[in-house]
This record gives sequence, C-alpha cells and structure tokens, in this order.
Amino acid sequence: MASVKGGVSLSLMGVGVEGASPAHMVAKPCSYGALGHYSFAGVTGAIAAGAGASSEVFQFRWTSATSVAVITKILVNGMRATTAFAVGAIDLKATVARAWSADGSGGTGLTLTTNNQKLRTSTMGTTLVGAIRIATTAALTAGTKTLDTQDIGFISTHSSGGVGSATPIIGNIYLPTMELYRANAEAGEHPLVLEATEGFVVRATVPATGVWNLGISVQWAETTAY
Repeated sequence: MASVKGGVSLSLMGVGVEGASPAHMVAKPCSYGALGHYSFAGVTGAIAAGAGASSEVFQFRWTSATSVAVITKILVNGMRATTAFAVGAIDLKATVARAWSADGSGGTGLTLTTNNQKLRTSTMGTTLVGAIRIATTAALTAGTKTLDTQDIGFISTHSSGGVGSATPIIGNIYLPTMELYRANAEAGEHPLVLEATEGFVVRATVPATGVWNLGISVQWAETTAY
C-alpha cells in the first residue's frame, strides 16, 4: 500500500487497497495572488430597430502584458422586445477577439476602478481589464481587432409567438439564464485564458423592426500564471 503525506498536517492518506475510503477534499478557485476574482452583470439599453447582423452588444478587452484573465462564464440573463420583431430567428454568440489594439466605441464603458466587480474586497486587487463596454441604443463599433472565424458559444431562439405562429412576441423572448460559455473546471475543462490584446465579444442577429434589451453576465479571474 502506498501513502500520500499531507502538507503541514503530517497526516497520511492511503491509496491502493484503501482507494475506496473517502478523502476530505475542498475545491477552491484558482490562486490569484495580488489580483482576484470578479463578476459583472448588466443589461443593454433599448437597442433600436434595424440593428445589423452580428451586431456587437458587449465587449471585453484584456490589455495586461504581465497577467491573464481566466474567463469561466459568459451568460445571457434574458431578452425582451419592447417593440415586436418581425417573425424570424434570433442568434446570440460569443466570439474570441485577437490582436485587439483599439477599443470599440458607443454604448457605456464600465467603471473598473477601486472595488468595482471584486468578489472580495479585503484581499483582491483592482481589476486589470482594459475595457468592458455594453450597448445602449445601438450596436457598438468594432474598434481594431480580429475576430475568430468560429464562435465559442451560440444560442438560437426566435421571435414568433409559437409553433407555426405569425404573431411576433412583445415582452420576454426567454426568461432563464442561458450559457454562452462555461468552463467546467470540476471536469478538467480548460477555460478561456486571455493574454494581452485579446478579448471576446457578444454579438446578436435579430429580425427587423424590434426594439430590444439583452442581459449579460461574465465571471473571470485574474492571475499572473495559469
């Protein structure tokens, strides 16, 4: 029988024939040193009718050359129409951006100073995110970057009132939180790790005529190595 010696506890854990015995395990977030873990949740403004295909409604740009951003979740929290869309498909997608050298514009840029978005005040540093921007009444401008050809997350829904219906929806198009991207660390999945001049965007393609809002949430960690 082999044994594994504990750290400062000097305790031993048997393996092999004792493999069926339970071991006490505590799952912890990734180490962050002087940096930290962060979360954002927000909603766009009422985006006017006529938004183009693949309109950028959320941008997350990482600029630090000495640390990385570990993206664990990109969620959409709900979508509603205050003026009905024409009947058709609604596509939402998350896409990685590379060589991002200039911010987009439009919408609202988040205030990322002091304690904003920290998940613990006492031990975590101010976020190093270069820019987070969310749309208000129109799509964001792209800035200078290269989007990956394929997306890392995709949700498809529709604007009609039901199967075979020609009645467009006014109000909630969907209610539950839905995942555009999630890294299942417990299963050993690798998260999206952003280095300098990288980031991601959330894009939307919607039918004509609608005026709409979209809720978006992101969770991430910042660390010097991963």
